[in-house]
Amino acid sequence: MVRHVRGTHILNVIDYVKSRKGILGVEQLLGRIEEKRGEIKKEFKENEFYEYDLLLDYFEVVEELYGDQKNDIPRARDIGKQIAKNLGYYDYLLRAAGFKELINKAESGWNQVYDFGGIELVECHDNRAMIRYHGFPDNHNVCSYFQGSLEIDLEMLGLDGTVEHTACPVEGAEYIEFNITWQ
Repeated sequence: MVRHVRGTHILNVIDYVKSRKGILGVEQLLGRIEEKRGEIKKEFKENEFYEYDLLLDYFEVVEELYGDQKNDIPRARDIGKQIAKNLGYYDYLLRAAGFKELINKAESGWNQVYDFGGIELVECHDNRAMIRYHGFPDNHNVCSYFQGSLEIDLEMLGLDGTVEHTACPVEGAEYIEFNITWQ
């Protein structure tokens, strides 16, 4: 099955690299992607769908080029934070409606971003929630990416909390799961 994601995600990976390594970093990133895949499209449109595996290749190359072995936080996690911050409507939604409403809106609008998988709010209480992502490939970068986006959700809501990764397809689970707690 070929999975697809909106171009905004690939563009945000490129912007992430550009903001940290400049245009030379972007050229290095694109060169490595071409080494992996052969000639690639170098311009992406925000609202067009692209192969999800291409996004995974971008995550992998960013980690190879710019990962920090001393700092055990994967670059995909940082990218997840940046993408969530860069989505203007996202900030508004967080401030306007809160965490539970954000996840409910993500569930109902999922197919606007992905043509596969889904998100499930398993439970949500006053200071904790459990979220599952279904249908994603076995890849640690996917988990890191979603963890970063959930961490920034808490931050943008002004909540002091943690996002614990509790289930992973890489380790045999049927879904990616996070337990989120806040004060």
